[in-house]
Amino acid sequence: MTTSGIDKLLTLILFAALVAALGITFYLTQVPPREEPFTELYLLGNDGIAEDYFYDMHVGRGEAVIMGITNREGTPVQYVVEVFAAKETINNATNRSEIVSMTRLGTVPVELANGQTYEQPYEVVINERGPNRLEFLLFKANSVPPASVSGADRVKAAYRNVNLWIAVH
Repeated sequence: MTTSGIDKLLTLILFAALVAALGITFYLTQVPPREEPFTELYLLGNDGIAEDYFYDMHVGRGEAVIMGITNREGTPVQYVVEVFAAKETINNATNRSEIVSMTRLGTVPVELANGQTYEQPYEVVINERGPNRLEFLLFKANSVPPASVSGADRVKAAYRNVNLWIAVH
């Protein structure tokens, strides 16, 4: 090839690369990114923000927390939230915390369309001393484990979970 033939070939390759880059740029700016499906589970204090949670509770006296769920699964989903008062201690042999007992305080079924958010106050009433943690376990309605699954195994089986440390007097 002559010098002018090589110049024409390089110009053609550069032009093709420029057209491809413009096409890719246009595609990436017009097509929304694909997100992984997920669900948000969160707790808010009385002011509707993620602070000022109650800590001290009195036996038989209710305290409210706002429970929030947002469906980002891409489809409508039926959820079940189970609320437990748990007692957790430190195992000195393993230096790890472990759940000693869990008492179910309530169950909340929630059905949400994709992108929909549920935020409602949930009143917690504990009728005995001893629990030091509140567990909010979120399950998809079709995957709630049987009642025989309890304690740490139930927490591990949850799709999402959040907790609050408490002192019951």
